[in-house]
Amino acid sequence: MLDSRPTWVAVMTRPNAETLVADRFREADPPIEHYLPMMVRKDKRVKNPDTEKPMFPCYLFARINNKQIYQTRTTRGVVMIVSSQHSIIPVPDSEIEAVRRFEASQRKVHFYETSQLVRGAQATIMEGEFAGLTGTLVKKCKDGNFCINIEVMNISMVVRVRRDELKPNATAEEESAEA
Repeated sequence: MLDSRPTWVAVMTRPNAETLVADRFREADPPIEHYLPMMVRKDKRVKNPDTEKPMFPCYLFARINNKQIYQTRTTRGVVMIVSSQHSIIPVPDSEIEAVRRFEASQRKVHFYETSQLVRGAQATIMEGEFAGLTGTLVKKCKDGNFCINIEVMNISMVVRVRRDELKPNATAEEESAEA
């Protein structure tokens, strides 16, 4: 259950209703603080191939307190506030910040279900927009860059990172050998 301090939560919407719900949150009295991450998706099949669409289809984030639960749930277009066993699951500020960084980076981002990725070595990004984030190396690209998988909200985002931006994390065996 939420308390009186505003907390980020994930809000599921009807298909293609993310911007409609964001508009309704903005127009609510009082307004509901929200965040709808957007990204440009290229689609060669349509006239305007660079279309801005929600990063997470059918989802946006709201920063609410316990008094705003009913108002959020009953907003037209909202299906539910993401919860487990009747308890709302808060989204950490750090994950919202990571999503904002992905959105602002304008890098090419590929989305994969976590279970479909082959896991490799852990590495921390030391420079650039993603500095401080840790992820799993997915593959080494032909151009010498690396694809690194960074999990945010149980969604894996794969981005290309230069080798000089990465610092491999020590494995458990390496740490015990140093001790």
